[in-house]
Amino acid sequence: MHRGKHNGLPLYESLGGIVTTVALVKDPALESTSIANEQKKTITSPIMIPDKKIYRHDEFATGLKQEYFCFFSVDTIKYLYDTFTGDFKIDH
Repeated sequence: MHRGKHNGLPLYESLGGIVTTVALVKDPALESTSIANEQKKTITSPIMIPDKKIYRHDEFATGLKQEYFCFFSVDTIKYLYDTFTGDFKIDH
């Protein structure tokens, strides 16, 4: 849903949906790093941060390019957490 502008670009709130995969990547859109503990075999990393504006740059096969920001509310993140049944990928 369109929520105005952020840093001069359109701002959209992501509502609902479904998460099918969570991937740990080297350059996350959240601009936050993961902490791995090899002894305990654990990884600590934020997957989603409420109200964090995330820059997106999409390029389509038609040649259309779109720059915008999006964010997830606390309620949307809770819904996605409650309904998650997907997979995890490392170094995707």
